[in-house]
Amino acid sequence: MNDSAVRQRAHVVRHFNRFYTQRIGALHERLQKSPFSLTEVRVLHELQRGRANTAAALARNLGLDSGYLSRLLTGFERRNLISRRPSEADARQSLLTLTDAGRAAYEPLDEAANAEVCAQLIRLDPAEQEQLVAAMQLIERLLGNGIQHGEN
Repeated sequence: MNDSAVRQRAHVVRHFNRFYTQRIGALHERLQKSPFSLTEVRVLHELQRGRANTAAALARNLGLDSGYLSRLLTGFERRNLISRRPSEADARQSLLTLTDAGRAAYEPLDEAANAEVCAQLIRLDPAEQEQLVAAMQLIERLLGNGIQHGEN
């Protein structure tokens, strides 16, 4: 494959990235009305879904700087959104869980995100919805380096 073909495809990918970022902008606007940043919501989401239960796993899964994540988690702990307990498997690690207050803070954000996506999907007929979901799964598979994220 020649370099110009790759460059042309890169322009198409970048165009799609800008388009999709703009489409999901409404969700980000809604998050701006919440007391949480987008990164904070992503951390709450990971903890709620049980994908990560240590700071190291969160940093790895979300691509966050460990110092920044530590400050964020300390703030969550002060606000009683998370609890920490020592890991029995590794004394250097703390296991993180959402508290009842953390789950209560996260649920409306999750519901708002789901409502936003449903509002976008409802404009499509069922066959188009299936095509869209299949295309997204294909993108995730091709670009995800074998990482399976499951339900988000």
